[in-house]
Amino acid sequence: MRISAVEKIAIIGLSCLFPDANNPEQFWQNLTNEKDATSATTVADLGVDPTIFYDPIKGKPEKIYFLQGGFIRNFPFDPSEYNLPAELVESLDNSMKWSLYAAKQAIQSSGYWGNRQVLSKCGVILGTLSLPTKKSNQLFAPIYQQTINPAIAELLQDENFRLAALPTTTKASPYNAMITGFPAALVSQAFALSSNHFCIDAACSSSFYAIKLASYYLRSRKADVMLAGAMSCVDPLFLRMLFSGIQGYPENGISRPLDKASRGLITSDGIGMVMLKRYSDAVRDGDKILATIAGNGLSNDGKGKHLLSPNSRGQILAFERAYQEAQLSPKDIDYIECHATGTLLGDTTEFNSVETFFGEHQASPLVGSAKSNVGHLLVAAGMVGLAKTIHSMNAGVIPATINVNEPMGTENSVISSNNIVRTATKWPNNSSVKRAALSAFGFGGTNSHLILEKQDEV
Repeated sequence: MRISAVEKIAIIGLSCLFPDANNPEQFWQNLTNEKDATSATTVADLGVDPTIFYDPIKGKPEKIYFLQGGFIRNFPFDPSEYNLPAELVESLDNSMKWSLYAAKQAIQSSGYWGNRQVLSKCGVILGTLSLPTKKSNQLFAPIYQQTINPAIAELLQDENFRLAALPTTTKASPYNAMITGFPAALVSQAFALSSNHFCIDAACSSSFYAIKLASYYLRSRKADVMLAGAMSCVDPLFLRMLFSGIQGYPENGISRPLDKASRGLITSDGIGMVMLKRYSDAVRDGDKILATIAGNGLSNDGKGKHLLSPNSRGQILAFERAYQEAQLSPKDIDYIECHATGTLLGDTTEFNSVETFFGEHQASPLVGSAKSNVGHLLVAAGMVGLAKTIHSMNAGVIPATINVNEPMGTENSVISSNNIVRTATKWPNNSSVKRAALSAFGFGGTNSHLILEKQDEV
């Protein structure tokens, strides 16, 4: 029995704040220039001297063994631009500020800035990490210290011992305690959007989970337009301690997605959003359609070897659901933007999944990853790939996946070294419709696979 096609979703607005890129145009320029936007952690990034906690030998408690990262620096933010008290906005964490900035940019990109009638029927769904931020730590540090100070003083037998206070420049608002749900509510309040707003955490698949839920709101007519996206904005010291603890960073110092020598990932900060609309409505209203979502398959691994180990069966299930929804064959796909974190297990598992599924359909698309340019934005990783792919489709060029010296491949050459886009490449399809697929796989086995289309303009 053939399942009837679901209505496609048009992407009519795009925004981002990525390392060394304050908007999609800057990001695209960086990609075409083959720029590596990651760099060494600084005192300004961490809030303290990174060398205090650094030890190159992995596995040591309370130490970080890798200092590279992708950071948002010199961010131009004006709190007076939003329909909120400027003093309140200034007291909020970067996670809140980035949300406001990216939402405004996406609305402006869609052409609906200032259109109260349309925005009143716009919802917002954001992927966020349930981890401490700089401002939430600032709020809770005094509570921690009240508990820890006496214990350490007793241990050291020094009644005058006191932990040093965290350096602060502004008073943190109590709203900073609501790190998971408040960003979406703040965006809705600032731009007079609808009451459909919430945040989710589906690990590194959050971007496409948010888009899937937003698509549901559109198809069920609960909203006429939707903002969807995801953000990675965690206290940088906490994040580096966490990934050093689970040994996610490369012990050999090499993080190169799709390269045989790569042994770990580079964690990065950033946010991306899209404005979504039912495709038929976007055509009717004459909107500029950046790309169209034809399918979005989600799955979960279920019981596997280990919570942090990827599972090929779960990934393949996400593939199957995406192509079933889109009613397309994998042979229709010109290019795959891989999840490709740079870990040996993760990249090998992903390539094996692609070989199994796409090989069964005699498909051998080009592949690449923008994580080689900006690192791994965790819950926002999918937004990096989405921004890259949208620009690639519209420009007709796939930028190089940089820093690949020893390209990975699969046994049956579904993916060979020739499939990995290592130099800027003209879009391979001469037909009137370009098609690309994007994967995002998260801790705990949350998998997603999104299919994009772009109709050439006549």
